[in-house]
Amino acid sequence: MVRIGNHLKMNVAHELRERTRAFYGGLLGCKPLASGRDDLDLYEFDGGFVLGLFFVAAAEALAESVYERATWMELKVDDPAAWRERLVAFGVREIAFPDPTRFFFAAPGGQVFRLAPRDGGL
Repeated sequence: MVRIGNHLKMNVAHELRERTRAFYGGLLGCKPLASGRDDLDLYEFDGGFVLGLFFVAAAEALAESVYERATWMELKVDDPAAWRERLVAFGVREIAFPDPTRFFFAAPGGQVFRLAPRDGGL
């Protein structure tokens, strides 16, 4: 049996640094961690998952449109409807997907997430 670890790294264009900080550290309330690097922000989610955002030249980051064909992640929350409202107010872009039970969206930089209830199913 194999288990996925609790770390993920993504490249993000330098010009999105403040917006990603507002998103992950502000809106989502993730804990910023010291990285020891000027080009890396680390955020710890509830449960110990760590996201590393490397800030690179725009040409070295994926275009936002490409993320729709890349790996999608899931955010488990206590109140998906309330979180959807918060995310929309923040200005995330909704992603069309044929599952009406979940809200799919692109975070700053293009990474795609879906909202799911913390206590319920797949």
